[in-house]
Amino acid sequence: MTAAFELQSPTDVQTTTKQAQRTRRTPIRTQIVDYLASNGASKVADISNGIASCRDSVRHHLAALESASIVRSNIAPGERGRCTPFYALAPATPGKPEKTGSES
Repeated sequence: MTAAFELQSPTDVQTTTKQAQRTRRTPIRTQIVDYLASNGASKVADISNGIASCRDSVRHHLAALESASIVRSNIAPGERGRCTPFYALAPATPGKPEKTGSES
């Protein structure tokens, strides 16, 4: 799941926001976020079909979005094994501004 952390200063908020914006700059990542916003928690196969991209590419970009705490999985990365994780948008972190559709 996502790691909880506490922001210490306004500079931390700005840095975190800039990192999230950089992570979402890739068009496929924006498509993934938009897909999850519209459809809720989904499997990699459903996301890849929904945005017309290959599963390996979707997995790669989901990992980047997960490490940036933009999306989360119901199964921790080290425990996935043969289980199929569902990915969803991560809830907003307290002290962190909400993401809007205009941020791409």
